[in-house]
Amino acid sequence: MIMSIGITIATVMFCFYLYQYIEEKKRAKEEEEDRYFQELKNSDTNVDKEMEGARCLDERTITGLVLSTLRKIGCEPETEERGNIKYVYFTYQGEKFTIECNDSCKFVVVYDTWWHELSTYSEVEEIADLHKTINLANQYSSCTVVYSINNEIEQIGVHTRRTILFIPEIPDIDHYLISVLGDFFKVQRLVLSELEKCKVTENR
Repeated sequence: MIMSIGITIATVMFCFYLYQYIEEKKRAKEEEEDRYFQELKNSDTNVDKEMEGARCLDERTITGLVLSTLRKIGCEPETEERGNIKYVYFTYQGEKFTIECNDSCKFVVVYDTWWHELSTYSEVEEIADLHKTINLANQYSSCTVVYSINNEIEQIGVHTRRTILFIPEIPDIDHYLISVLGDFFKVQRLVLSELEKCKVTENR
């Protein structure tokens, strides 16, 4: 009787410890699988972060954002650095533009230079018409039209510039830049058409 009870207790104890052992092994296996899948998940996240980081690397600075946006609209920009100022040169629709950037400032300046010339030996009336036309354009345009005189080549050059906000938060920033550049072409057409009108009037 006592022996039978002892065997029963031993059997129960053995089954209990066997159950505990199996459960422990099962739990360890599940933890190992969880750890494995967690590592895979983290690995994918790190890859995504690296890819995102590489994509946004250029856009961490204002100059980088300008370069990235220009490439989006099909331009191949070139850069030049002078102190804290970076100049980005590019051609858009056959016109040569320059964007002046300073990464400590959220505004950039867009230039379209020497798109019209006049000899310094031109008639006084012709130079006066240019001044009058530039003043008119500055009243109705979002761009600023200016002129400069190059005595070496004896030419008066007409230029356009515009200061714009340029930050990543601007939605569809590529379309925004296209719109800004479009304004430069509008100014050109306005100035050239007004100069042509002046010529026609003077020839009458």
